[in-house]
Amino acid sequence: MKTVRQSLLTICAAVATICAGTVNADADEHVRLVTLVQDADYAPFMTAQEDGPAGIYAEIIKEADKRLPGYKIELTSAPWTRAKFLVQSGKVNGLVGTYHKPIRRPWIRHFSTPMATETIYVYCRQGVAQDHWEYPKDYAGLLFSNNAGFSTPGAEFFEMVLNGKIQLIEEQTTDANLRLLQIGRADCYVQQQEAVELSIQSNNFDKIKPIREVHTETAHIGYSQHWSAEDGDTFIADMDSVLKQMTADGTIRKIIMICTVGTI
Repeated sequence: MKTVRQSLLTICAAVATICAGTVNADADEHVRLVTLVQDADYAPFMTAQEDGPAGIYAEIIKEADKRLPGYKIELTSAPWTRAKFLVQSGKVNGLVGTYHKPIRRPWIRHFSTPMATETIYVYCRQGVAQDHWEYPKDYAGLLFSNNAGFSTPGAEFFEMVLNGKIQLIEEQTTDANLRLLQIGRADCYVQQQEAVELSIQSNNFDKIKPIREVHTETAHIGYSQHWSAEDGDTFIADMDSVLKQMTADGTIRKIIMICTVGTI
């Protein structure tokens, strides 16, 4: 039987046949290649399947590609730390799904129009935290897990880690981090709500509870500082315009609904 995760990702992969878009003209020598990379394991937003990148942001990029004649977007996936390196070193043009973090990611020269807004929650093992606690200061002394390279917990959280007030361990995926909570090897975890709920359902984790919403984050395409203005600015402006159009006409909302709950 398919897991909840597999079923939703299968539905999400079919979204391109539902969302209307303009089909690109036949490729010719004037079509410009744009290379982007996303996380490989952050369902339902970003993941990888046998036939390539998948998830909400992959479907948004695929639909945008249809609306951008003159360009061909090549989207790949990699573990988040590797994906960031590829952009930071200029090996690809942009990082899909980054939060707006200009201080933590100075190697991004432009953050796109938002693709979506993610709601971030703190989750803990049962009996560890109270819902009236102020985040993150009331969580001092606890051991948190985090996706390697993710800045999701926020600047104040990482300052407490730096000052030794919060302990931190990191795993590559949401599943792996939640498993640490499930077996009692970590206390709390800060992550996007749908990503955690999907993992909890898929893995039957029963010792983890949401404590409270801590903040929201907008997700963007972050373009590498190595992609010069001369080469990249026209595409960046065109992509921003298309993302605004897809937000206004309901396409992005439709993609998110299909990829998270399987309905429109």
